[in-house]
Amino acid sequence: MFKDYPKEKRLKGGTKVMLRPMEKKDEKALYEFFNGLKPGDRLFLKDDVTDQRVIHEWVEDIDYEKIIPILAFDGEKVIGDATLHRSAHGWSRHVGEIRMVTASGYRRRGLGLVLAKEIFLLAQLLGIEKVQAEMMDSQQGAIKVFETIGFQKEAVLNDYVKDLQGRKHNLVIMTQDISRLWERMDKMLLDMEDHGG
Repeated sequence: MFKDYPKEKRLKGGTKVMLRPMEKKDEKALYEFFNGLKPGDRLFLKDDVTDQRVIHEWVEDIDYEKIIPILAFDGEKVIGDATLHRSAHGWSRHVGEIRMVTASGYRRRGLGLVLAKEIFLLAQLLGIEKVQAEMMDSQQGAIKVFETIGFQKEAVLNDYVKDLQGRKHNLVIMTQDISRLWERMDKMLLDMEDHGG
């Protein structure tokens, strides 16, 4: 599944980035990436990524059968992290969850779209039929990004999650079928290439 990595991609403005699955050797670079995020961006992540033990556990316990983390690099620096979470068994084995975060300096340049397409490609290879994304309702930017690629709100769970400061938020669950997603993603990437991306 990973034989095609690393992959080189080009963002809007011509910046070349490299994508590949996370490896144990990425611990320091990943920790630096997460600590370089603005506090407001880290506030909404599911884990406290400022705790080096969290990052250490991630890289030590890599299990590609459950979670596939794809990192984006500009040189040696991690600039994005996208993960596909899945269950190999049970009634939702056809569903994968996408989580994604990008460095603020690379937003609005197509990095999120490039990472999302990579995750969707892996999901398709694994036989996943539907992907879901979960976010707090206050993450309007993230919600708009997922709506742009065709995700629909399936549910809003009131006061369901707490941010890292302990404040309650509504949880928004959005989904998209992989087959419909490809049509939308291909059109968006073509548009990006036509406009200098």
